[in-house]
Amino acid sequence: MRARRVSFIAAAIVAVAVCVATLPAGPALAASPGADARQPRSLPTTDGPVLSFKLPYLEHRVSDPNAQEVAQHAAGRAPLLIFLPATGEVPENYREFLAAAVSVGYSVLGLDYWNTGKSVTRTCRGDPRCYTQLQQNRLNGEDPSRFSRVGEANSILRRFTAAIDYLQTLDPEGDWGRYMVDGHPVWKNVVFAGHSQGGGESAYISHLHKLRGVLMFSSPVETYGDISAAWMDAPGKTPPSRMYGFDDVHDIYFTRITGSWRRLHMGDPDPTTASAVPTESHVMLSSLDIGNPLETHGRSVDDDGPRTTNGTMTFRPTWAWMLKQVL
Repeated sequence: MRARRVSFIAAAIVAVAVCVATLPAGPALAASPGADARQPRSLPTTDGPVLSFKLPYLEHRVSDPNAQEVAQHAAGRAPLLIFLPATGEVPENYREFLAAAVSVGYSVLGLDYWNTGKSVTRTCRGDPRCYTQLQQNRLNGEDPSRFSRVGEANSILRRFTAAIDYLQTLDPEGDWGRYMVDGHPVWKNVVFAGHSQGGGESAYISHLHKLRGVLMFSSPVETYGDISAAWMDAPGKTPPSRMYGFDDVHDIYFTRITGSWRRLHMGDPDPTTASAVPTESHVMLSSLDIGNPLETHGRSVDDDGPRTTNGTMTFRPTWAWMLKQVL
């Protein structure tokens, strides 16, 4: 990818303040899946510096929402993991998972996108076409409808491209440009991961493109009784062998999530075999009691999740196992 001109660098410095932050840990309040919290949590710091930045508007036209992105490059020819937050959440609320991904061997990008207002599941419910229309619009800005009216400049693809472009200037040692060719993502080197709405969007992207892998946390929530998202009716580009899901049996959306896994041919999990910190399966269920059903939905992967007595994330072994399967 070509370097930025000096004039752009000067404009970018004026347009955005960039800081080197650290990966935090510690307890915090969870945002409800339908809430529009959109605020990072103030947590104590822990290991591993990452870049925290906003995309400069003048260059990329990314405007609303535009929370801090979080990124860090790994050594060598690492694949890229892109993480999409849940409804009302921001990338900075998933630093523990991103730190785990870096430790396994990924370069990471926690990407902000249009996840405000009502969640996808509350918007679409039993309308199978709604899921496809909404998720497509948020992916590329095409075909706005009453369900979603995101423009191209604020679409996930545009934000992805803009973030990689900006990181190549901001952090040239990361060689971020290798994840794009002629302005298009190199999908075979990209793993998408996401929480709730972000996991559903990641699954949708994996349906359209052959990714290196896709990791879904408390997601997708895209079945409603016998109805499922229309895009699940046909096989996707990413095979089920490269797809992994994790949830807790106490999740308020448990039956809709496991129904989505079955529709995606990932597996048919048995809740009676759930364990505290599961591994070794494409679809994994925890048996831990980590709050009421709504709180449980929010605690499978964000920084408010359960911790061990020494302060480490309880589910980190599950995360690490999933990450290694598609590395």
